[in-house]
Amino acid sequence: MYIYKYLENIKSGKPINFDSFCKQLRLKEYDDQTILRIFSTQKISRLSYQVSIIDDKLFAQLLADFPKYSIINRVSAARAGDSHKHPVSQAMIILWPSQQSHPVVVLNDVNGIKSPVALGKRLLIIENQENFVQKNESLAFLKHQFSDFNDEGLDIAWGSGNAISNRLNKAFFNHYPHIDCLLDLDIGGLTTFANICELTSHPRISFLLPSCADEQLKSSKMDLQNGHLPTLRKFRENYPLLKPAIELMIHHKKMLEQETYLLD
Repeated sequence: MYIYKYLENIKSGKPINFDSFCKQLRLKEYDDQTILRIFSTQKISRLSYQVSIIDDKLFAQLLADFPKYSIINRVSAARAGDSHKHPVSQAMIILWPSQQSHPVVVLNDVNGIKSPVALGKRLLIIENQENFVQKNESLAFLKHQFSDFNDEGLDIAWGSGNAISNRLNKAFFNHYPHIDCLLDLDIGGLTTFANICELTSHPRISFLLPSCADEQLKSSKMDLQNGHLPTLRKFRENYPLLKPAIELMIHHKKMLEQETYLLD
């Protein structure tokens, strides 16, 4: 609930979750001492309190600090006291376009794609920044690992973790007839792939599993925890394209970050 809604309920005599209200005020640099100077409380149930105003002047300051705004975007949500409950208006993708010597920024929103260059025919998503900036080394690695890998007309997007799976990027993904994903062999990488699949239902998307991954997982220092297994089983059941990667991870009881591919 937004802060101004708590204030409206208090003003009208309606019970509120005072603990949750205080938690939000603390995030806005209101300490407990100040809060208790403004309000007195009577507990009604485990989560419900009847709140009374004991300092009208300080309460008026709260109303001024957190007025009622129409929540239409992230900016107005910030004015109301919580920008994180409203999505951003545009998604940003750093893209290394085909035949370009420098990355560009593509902006996507509900109206479509805003790109400073013509987009290519294929898309490669690279999760980690080091592999992205070492573009030539990453492409050489993929050509060595996959005999049919083709970089003609290939755009390369930096995945920036899971950020690339933003719903506003759907039209961007659907522009490409084919999408390859070079992601970490860990829960984060699998999650990113699953989110893109859910977002697009793309008919030609692949999770790239290099042949060297078997050997590299053996020597990986990233242990697979028992707590990861339920998530892996769920991914294996719902996303068949992830099955080879998941079975390899379970076999070695390891995970792998893709930066190690640059050392191969």
